[in-house]
Amino acid sequence: MIIKNGKVLLFKNDDVVIEEKDVLIQEGKITKIEDQIKADGEEIIDATDKIVMPGLINTHTHIAMCLFRGTFEGCDLFTWLHKKIWPIEDKLTKEQIYDASIFSMIEMIATGTTCFNDQYFMPEETRKAAEKMGMRAVLTRPLMDTDGSDLNVRIQEFRDFYESRDENNDLITYSVAPHGLYTCSGNCLKKARDLAVEYNLPIHVHFLESIDEINSIKELHGEEASKVLKKYFDGIHTILAHGVKLNDQDIEVLKTMDCGIAHNPVSNLRLGCKIADVTKYKKAGITVALGTDGAGSGNNLDMFESLRTACLMQGGIYEDADRITSRDVIKMATIEGAKLLGLEDRIGSLEEGKDADIILVDISSKLDHISMLPNHDIISNLVYNTSGRDVDTTIVKGKILMKNRKFEQVDVNEAIKKVNQINII
Repeated sequence: MIIKNGKVLLFKNDDVVIEEKDVLIQEGKITKIEDQIKADGEEIIDATDKIVMPGLINTHTHIAMCLFRGTFEGCDLFTWLHKKIWPIEDKLTKEQIYDASIFSMIEMIATGTTCFNDQYFMPEETRKAAEKMGMRAVLTRPLMDTDGSDLNVRIQEFRDFYESRDENNDLITYSVAPHGLYTCSGNCLKKARDLAVEYNLPIHVHFLESIDEINSIKELHGEEASKVLKKYFDGIHTILAHGVKLNDQDIEVLKTMDCGIAHNPVSNLRLGCKIADVTKYKKAGITVALGTDGAGSGNNLDMFESLRTACLMQGGIYEDADRITSRDVIKMATIEGAKLLGLEDRIGSLEEGKDADIILVDISSKLDHISMLPNHDIISNLVYNTSGRDVDTTIVKGKILMKNRKFEQVDVNEAIKKVNQINII
């Protein structure tokens, strides 16, 4: 196909620029980004009055938790997990997780996310949903043992899940996920490291999301969190979900490791975890990307809300202009997200040779876009005045998943009906 007449978002000389170009896609890859590409039998997508940009990358979520959207407001993280969420999750069925996964993938596709990094149990159901929907995903079966779980059973569940993968499906990759340093014993963390080394996979772990974790980790392991992290995962690419409570010592340790932060600004605010100083992290050279967390705490899976919130929150820390900008957070949601997931050679930017994970964002002059008019700065408006509902078309590896806000591979109304019928609260 050829995407013509669009305003193409590109990364050049460490900047984010908009250029009027055509984009040629062949066999799932971007093969040309040029002026006026001539069609030779290709399908034409007219992107007039649309931004053509890399698909958004959600680097930390639990998509089946859409079932908990809008529940248990006012709880701190530990109460929310231990008293509210985990007891209900123990009762979820495979069918419910599959239906919730389909539902959440519809939400992500409809709001411009083309790749997500998930951590949830019964991951076979999430994988089946991803295969049906054509989404790119990083999946895992989380490990923990301080809750009384049989660690050997959890490890075997992960092995069975990973070893049953379709090796020809490169849209789905995998991680090893010890849930958190406060929910995993030293033995659990060691076994997670062994799995990551054995299968050559990254680690995906919750890290210093809340104040309660700091003391819990020290009580469990006898050391500060960053020292525990380095002890078990040094030398392994590690995705750290949240990182809200990093101090200067933690930052110095992380700088010596192959790791980065999946920043979840909306979820952190909802659970009263305060604000991660991602401006400081980025200045220290640490990779920072964006996520939504699960919709139970993050409210929704609209990455455009995460973009806007992440940028605005830094103004709550810094009273000067020396903080992350709209251009920074666009990178965090795209190329930095790809880097954090180890996929930067395939996705995250529109470049010849990369997979065609692309979204078209409608910026036409109409009533629905009144808040972005006059559109003096497309990049700024993309962050501060755009929502996922402005996404018109979503493409993953050259396959159209949504066009003109319509799906062909799934009955959206039926998916909504199924989730509405799940009564777990």
